[in-house]
Amino acid sequence: MPEGVVYDLGYRPHEGERLGRAGAVRALYRDGVRRVLGMRRRARRKVLPAVLIGIAVLPALFFVALDVFLADFGDLPPFFDHPGYFDWMGNFILIFCALAAGELLIPDRQYGTIAVYASRPLRAADYVGGRAAAMVAVVFGFVWLPHLVLLVGRAWTSSEGFGAYLGGNLDVLWQTAVATLVYLAAYSAPAFAAAVYSSRQSLAIFLYLVAFYAVFATAHAVVAAGYRIVGIVSLPDHAGSVKDWIMGSDTQEWLAEAAGITPALSLLIIAAITGASAWLVMRRYRSEL
Repeated sequence: MPEGVVYDLGYRPHEGERLGRAGAVRALYRDGVRRVLGMRRRARRKVLPAVLIGIAVLPALFFVALDVFLADFGDLPPFFDHPGYFDWMGNFILIFCALAAGELLIPDRQYGTIAVYASRPLRAADYVGGRAAAMVAVVFGFVWLPHLVLLVGRAWTSSEGFGAYLGGNLDVLWQTAVATLVYLAAYSAPAFAAAVYSSRQSLAIFLYLVAFYAVFATAHAVVAAGYRIVGIVSLPDHAGSVKDWIMGSDTQEWLAEAAGITPALSLLIIAAITGASAWLVMRRYRSEL
């Protein structure tokens, strides 16, 4: 056509505040938390997170109720303490970390959303940082909330009185918080590294859990055969050993301890694995963002 045609598509420039990279990271964090918890998603996406959270919290309420019942029979020791609760929750923490990592990282690559992020002033460190912050927030709440429920519940039902019991056991708050961070590092970092190299959530979760339990079982079998140094590869035992060290407890003989590895060295091993996992994740996303 000799004449040009102008179409008014109603385009309006952005008139609000420009949040920049910091705003993008906060948006990634909020979206990540909603994803893991199944918020604003289909009902089937909410089932597994809700079940795992219920499994984590309901036993704490049960133990509080049990304390009330046993109080009529005298001053009996707690049926279940905070260090033991970590041991009981170990498998569920692992599953929750695998689920969370898959939800946070895989859909963006699977559905091409990562290309949209790449068109924004967003660096690889920003994307990974936003997703990692969501992982830390949700997993920390999942692991630590039952301990808070257990502490407050026992303070509420204590014969000493709420304030006296709480004041005498406040150290449990920081001890369980630090131990939670140890478990989070030991389980979440490898889960992130597994999820970043997989294109399907179910496959990533399955392979991560199989590999984790295979290494754990093999290490126990080999150590039992006399090769104690192999205990260095068992992450659950490192996390448990450090947890007992932090809380001044002795719930069981951990494989790391049987291999002659001190809790301080176990903590360094967890930190090294976390660092290696972070390097693998950053290496992958530097090529995409």
